[in-house]
Amino acid sequence: MFENIRADIRRREESPRIINVLLLLWRDNGIQALLVYRFGRWLRSIRARPFGWVIVVFYPLYWLSAVFIRKVSGIILEQSADIGPGLNIGHFGGIEVRNCRIGPYCSIQQQVKLMPAETHGNGPVIGQRVWIGAHARLCGDISVGNGSTVSAGSVVTQNIPERCLVLGNPGRIAQKDYDNEAFL
Repeated sequence: MFENIRADIRRREESPRIINVLLLLWRDNGIQALLVYRFGRWLRSIRARPFGWVIVVFYPLYWLSAVFIRKVSGIILEQSADIGPGLNIGHFGGIEVRNCRIGPYCSIQQQVKLMPAETHGNGPVIGQRVWIGAHARLCGDISVGNGSTVSAGSVVTQNIPERCLVLGNPGRIAQKDYDNEAFL
């Protein structure tokens, strides 16, 4: 858990000085949402261990924190999502992530929805270093390859190979062998 938190913070703050990290935690809603998410996942992993029931006293703290983050920032990171280290949430508001897997060092912007096509089921599997633009929707049991870019406003309902630029509604591959390093 702590390695993932360090990677999340390093994506937003390069200076390891404690004052810079504290300021980041104070002002960045994306980091706050990720901390609450990672705290909930940690509670979930501890619960499965012997004497894990002892941590039950921390669940109200998690629930209150999650509700607070959802109301204040509009970021919903469900525990059903598996989020890799180093996620960068560029802007807050309208973000909903559930029943999906996000690889390491991805970036998402505001109003992004990553979820299954139906209420229950599998959501998207996002590869490493994928950039997802504002107002994008990725729905259903699909995969997005490593290093791909989903542009703002795109609606993706089919698999996307590695290093592709996806545009439009419905999402279409506009360019193959696309380098998204400038965005990350």
